[in-house]
Amino acid sequence: MRDPHNPFTIITDQLTELRKLVLEIKNSPKEDYTNKYYTYHQVADLLHVDYQSIRNYVNAGFINAEEVGPRKRLIHHYQIFNEDQTLKNFKYKRKA
Repeated sequence: MRDPHNPFTIITDQLTELRKLVLEIKNSPKEDYTNKYYTYHQVADLLHVDYQSIRNYVNAGFINAEEVGPRKRLIHHYQIFNEDQTLKNFKYKRKA
């Protein structure tokens, strides 16, 4: 049935394997970010800024931090990331 010397059969076989891999990746379970929180230091590492800059962003109101316990404040995942999981831009932002 299949001719081993035909290069198109090899290409179609590889395309079907790629199609299976893409569908497997597409149907993989998504990570749940509704309960994901970060510390100031983790956010500073993600945004490549200093810890004090994150504190300034929170004090200025650019980022909302939730208090957990008497001294600990955590930042929710959606305060740092957009809906498509890209980082929000906080530099050169003016408060309206």
